[in-house]
Amino acid sequence: MFSKINLKLLTLSALITLTAAANKAKIYSHCLKPGQFVLTFDDGPNPDTTPIALEVLNKYNIKGAFFINSYNWSDLDNDPNAVDVVKKIYAAGHDIGSHTFYHKDLFSSMEDNTMKENVDNMTKKIESIIGLTPAYFRPPCGKGAYQESDPYKIEMSDKIQKYLGERGYSIIMWGTDTRDSDYKDVDKVIESLNEQLADPSVSPKTHSFIALLHDVRSPTVNVILPAVIEYVQSLGYTFVSLSECIGVPPYREISKDESNKESNLKMDDNDDDDTINSNNSNESTNNNTSNSTSTNGTNNNTNDDNNNNTNNDDNNNANNDDNNNTNNYGTTDTSNTTNDVTGNTNEDIDENTSDATTLHYSMFFSMVAVFLSYLL
Repeated sequence: MFSKINLKLLTLSALITLTAAANKAKIYSHCLKPGQFVLTFDDGPNPDTTPIALEVLNKYNIKGAFFINSYNWSDLDNDPNAVDVVKKIYAAGHDIGSHTFYHKDLFSSMEDNTMKENVDNMTKKIESIIGLTPAYFRPPCGKGAYQESDPYKIEMSDKIQKYLGERGYSIIMWGTDTRDSDYKDVDKVIESLNEQLADPSVSPKTHSFIALLHDVRSPTVNVILPAVIEYVQSLGYTFVSLSECIGVPPYREISKDESNKESNLKMDDNDDDDTINSNNSNESTNNNTSNSTSTNGTNNNTNDDNNNNTNNDDNNNANNDDNNNTNNYGTTDTSNTTNDVTGNTNEDIDENTSDATTLHYSMFFSMVAVFLSYLL
């Protein structure tokens, strides 16, 4: 009898442990295969600089990952140009992930109970632009995903990882920092990368990297990015997309409840459209000539819009980093560098943080089970 009770307790302990682990977001800072290298960009979109980054990536036939904010270097709620940039990122085949709505670190969001505003609202914003639910998340400043020694921060990180995991996110950290937020000089950036990548113990045969850059900075997109690409290629690494690197799709399926809500919304929209189309049909019967003129006007407006977009893209090169630094929307991601940069290389950021926490849970519940078995 006692053995059966013990078995039940141990089984219950294992189930609780597995459930806790399943809900936590997994953390990635390296690829699954050695020799792979991924370029990731934080803090955008910036209508002045992000399109230049897209041109550079297209030139070298590289797919990157862009972790965007809604309100930081641009305002996705009120800036159509910024929204268009996000659409261009997606159309070019790059992965899009969340970097929170306001670029607010998640420790602060947990403390003041603004996770929904900062995380969930950004998910909805990305959905509204590209029609897909993002599955990649990069926490501002890395908070919530770094290994911590402070018990309070460990507890907070655990809550953050559960919160993100329950929403289908994988946490994407970085294995090497270009430090482009610190340096405008390309030589300094390459020197910093060389310290991290040119170590004799580091090789494409044994290592892979997810690199951190910022597409909101003029020196980065115009000078640093091309130099980094050519330097990394010279070391023998192969550029891959983030989805290929970690083997996780960049977007997740919408749940049935969400899908039903969307279907109902679409049905309501279709009903409205049918009513409008019916009215328009009656009007068009009497006003064929007017409709023809209106169509020509629409075509002219479309051509004007295309010309304006082309002019905007052409003017991107004229912008510099000083202009970016004086914008009114937010701050840069320089806080990333407040963490130990050398700690971001190789295996110092533990990809298996979730596994370590799971082990702690397992030990705890196993001890409880053993204790109860003695009492019984």
